[in-house]
Amino acid sequence: MKQLSLDKLNDLRKSRNSIGYGWNLSQCDFDTHKEIWEQLVEPDEKDCSESFALVRADGSETGVYGVRWMFHLCGLCHRAAHVGLTTPSGLILLQKRSSSKADSPSFWDMTVAGHIPVDNNGVSLSYHEGALKEIEEEIGLSKHDIFDNLLDGELVICSAPYFFYEQDLSRNPPFRNAEAQQVFGGVLTETGMAALSPDYDELDGIIIVREEIAWSLLAAPDIAAGLRSSLPRFLDWLQQRKGCENVN
Repeated sequence: MKQLSLDKLNDLRKSRNSIGYGWNLSQCDFDTHKEIWEQLVEPDEKDCSESFALVRADGSETGVYGVRWMFHLCGLCHRAAHVGLTTPSGLILLQKRSSSKADSPSFWDMTVAGHIPVDNNGVSLSYHEGALKEIEEEIGLSKHDIFDNLLDGELVICSAPYFFYEQDLSRNPPFRNAEAQQVFGGVLTETGMAALSPDYDELDGIIIVREEIAWSLLAAPDIAAGLRSSLPRFLDWLQQRKGCENVN
């Protein structure tokens, strides 16, 4: 997007402070802000390639929808799904984000992580639908074969949606990312491991680590911000799962 002058950056800061995370915006309000800033930042085709639903901190929709670049320009809250997967023996898969990514390039992240868009029919995907979509796009496991790919035959919810915010004000325009994230977990079958087919436009690779190594990565500087909040929830879920297995 086009860089903003100092005066316009100051106007953007004031606008962002007035609307907060967008929870009280009407569709008319959103569209008015979009019209103003679209003329100034001149978003390209990629910036306009997705639309999101505006959501509250708990992930519930406000009824307002809009193009992705506006959410990141103004820090408006939208949904995101993070997925942690393990091997059949319990080792943890983490991805290294593509070096071509605009946000956190070459940083470590969850097995799969992504925003949840509005589909081609203008309907917002659920967290579960969004997670399956990201799994297929990033690591090539088809949602139609999920029973064969995952030991439980399905993704398991690790936590209720929770609010997450990050910003990079050194960029021009600034990057603001407000998300209601939900974490899912799953154990890959041997079939699922064999079917992994990473999209190298999305990620540079996958590492497979023990739980203690995964915990230690939380102190590393080169990890995606969302990993710091979602990985502990996933690892806690793994511990609970092990506890249930030991009881049985």
